[in-house]
Amino acid sequence: MERCAIIIHSVSGNCYIIATYLQELLKNKNVDARLYRVEDTDLHILANTFDEVNDFYEEIQALPVASSSTLQKSKMIILGSPTLFGNVSAEMKAFMDSTYPLSEDSSLSGKYFACFTSCNHSSSEGAFCLDSMVRYAQGLGLVHVPLGFKKELAVLNQPVNGIVHLAGKDNTIRPSTQLGDALEAYAQVLASYLN
Repeated sequence: MERCAIIIHSVSGNCYIIATYLQELLKNKNVDARLYRVEDTDLHILANTFDEVNDFYEEIQALPVASSSTLQKSKMIILGSPTLFGNVSAEMKAFMDSTYPLSEDSSLSGKYFACFTSCNHSSSEGAFCLDSMVRYAQGLGLVHVPLGFKKELAVLNQPVNGIVHLAGKDNTIRPSTQLGDALEAYAQVLASYLN
């Protein structure tokens, strides 16, 4: 069974919800999907300030912290991050930057990559974030596996390169059943590369 690392930064819990559902879908397709988080040293402050952050705080903090070796041990790497100004969060960016040496030794070359995001405003803002993660993956020699165009999902207006969740101004809109349909389609595509 091939290993897949799902590495997230989740503040409001939306990326955590998406990641756990994607993990479940992949496990059901005989993929060794493991969930990790990036380091976030001030999440506890936000958890004491905003209820939606506190909803999944303990679950997120219980996840193991990802490292370069997490990437090296995995056949597929999936990143999930909130979108901030059309890019990944500072915490996800710090993790990405920490893996730079892997681009120099090409140790990840040929492994697979996928991504998703949760954003406030528009799917185009989220698509910019996905683009940033895809460029990161290309720098490491990873092979991006896109969602692609799915006629049955056209009404969801998902970009072809990953999954975008719209959380609303205060990040209080949780992932929907419709997003679940998109994740099911993406899991099918991703599992086909690992089985």
